[in-house]
Amino acid sequence: MYWVSTQHTPVATDELTNIEHTYGITLPPPYVAFLTRYGPGTYCGLLIIEMPDPQLLQSYTDYELWTHDDNCPITAQQLGECVVIGSSIDGDFLAIHPQVEGLMWLPRHSEIITTKTLDVQVPFTETLGHILQDEFGRMEPFPRYFEPVSQDKTATFLLFSPLDTAEAYNPANPSDQALNFAPASLQALAQRFKQHFNSNLWIENEHICMAFLQTLGGYVRFNYAYGREVAIIYESKAIALRDEILSFLQKEHCRVVE
Repeated sequence: MYWVSTQHTPVATDELTNIEHTYGITLPPPYVAFLTRYGPGTYCGLLIIEMPDPQLLQSYTDYELWTHDDNCPITAQQLGECVVIGSSIDGDFLAIHPQVEGLMWLPRHSEIITTKTLDVQVPFTETLGHILQDEFGRMEPFPRYFEPVSQDKTATFLLFSPLDTAEAYNPANPSDQALNFAPASLQALAQRFKQHFNSNLWIENEHICMAFLQTLGGYVRFNYAYGREVAIIYESKAIALRDEILSFLQKEHCRVVE
């Protein structure tokens, strides 16, 4: 698993034990092992692993967001007893309940609560991988990375504004002459970036491209879906590298968004 940053905040075992004693719950051992080693953060950009929250879903008990029929693992009354241990970037919840084996997935855009198998003998990341496959259609192999929560992380946003006279750039056959012209697309700009900076992890699909640099403590994100947005996610200690990347992008017709 790739670490986006080496600055992470593992949770003390005693802190989780106190939560268990206070609320009379038993947290899944793989989840506890994950938090005490890595701390809270985002897994593969989609699943947010959080500190256990025994109160979050209590505010949802008055709303009929999910169907509590015979196929539902919990009743409407038990909803407030659930402990949220994670969520997704889409607003789904990952929770546990003392009377339910495994994990529960409470979707934002569906009324059906489902259960997820939890094998206490395997790392928590393996369970998260199965959830990614089930809920987001992510099939193996896919790059696994973890972005720890950091108070030291910030971002610089830019807009890509190519010239009207930009020459088409073929990343498969780059040439010195072509590099003298503005890139014709955000995809072409990303390929230029790849040639200029040595990234530790490169993730690219039709929607997005992310170039991870360990020394940056973050990554550079090219938003293919929008076609113009570029973001530099970095830690303050890496300001020199941020400035180098920023200078490169500005020369490639990107302007900072204030």
